[in-house]
Amino acid sequence: LKFICVSRSFFFRRRPTLLSCQRMSDVAQDKEDTSNACATEVKEDEASDKQQETQSASQSKNPSKDQKERDDLLDAVMGLMKEQKFGKAAAELRKMLRKEPEDPVLLHNLGAILTEECKWEEAEETFYNAFEAQKKIGEVNYATLFGLATVLTEQGGTGKLMQAEALFRDYLERAIAQEEHGVFETYRGFTSLAENLGLQKRWSEAAEAYEQSLALGTRMFGEAHERNVAQSALLDRSRRLARLQKYMRVGLWAATAAVPIVCIYMWNYVGGPSIREMLGFLPLSAQNGTAAGGDVAKAHGGEL
Repeated sequence: LKFICVSRSFFFRRRPTLLSCQRMSDVAQDKEDTSNACATEVKEDEASDKQQETQSASQSKNPSKDQKERDDLLDAVMGLMKEQKFGKAAAELRKMLRKEPEDPVLLHNLGAILTEECKWEEAEETFYNAFEAQKKIGEVNYATLFGLATVLTEQGGTGKLMQAEALFRDYLERAIAQEEHGVFETYRGFTSLAENLGLQKRWSEAAEAYEQSLALGTRMFGEAHERNVAQSALLDRSRRLARLQKYMRVGLWAATAAVPIVCIYMWNYVGGPSIREMLGFLPLSAQNGTAAGGDVAKAHGGEL
């Protein structure tokens, strides 16, 4: 069972506001420091933040005409998606992309719709373009990485699965760093990573990922929830396959090591020649020894 629904979970209208870790650490340091200079700096930061909030609030109250039209169109697209009219929603987004071809929000949402339509290759290209557009403006959204990893996993193949694994691990690092604010993202990341590792036949690692996902799911939904029941079944399956895979590897290595030993034993058993005999070392040395002995005998005979 799959619990990945990219478009419904990661469809968004506006670019998310990303918090700067350095900014947060600076504020924390300012609070701990009791010097007047730091206190003044904190006050200035607070005043500037309030000013920015006031400006953003005024802009939100008086949005431009183009921005309002854009928001209305995105609302219409979201309505089409809720009605599962993905074809019409994709057509509307493509019209908007003609005017703004590098808009990361539009590209991301189009990739989400293509994922729902199972158009994996188009979705991969669209998510990648959205990610590149986000890097240009310095606002990378990890929902796009999750969407890209999802479509890569759906396509399969060793190369794409390994790329998707790297993206899922990057996504998980980001989610875990958010602690309690990223619990659901962490759960989703472990679930998808486990599925990816299962497709790679890496059952031991898949079982570890399912364990983490099940532990989070039990706290979030309850032990009897259908998701956790399905996860528990997948965990048991992964553990069985991991044990079987381990036994098969041990047996394969043992058989590989036993082959030359058995061959040598059978060769000696049937009385086959040794390696030196096959290469001609012993006959050559024997002939040399006989010739040398004859020369010695002749020499002694001549003296006598």
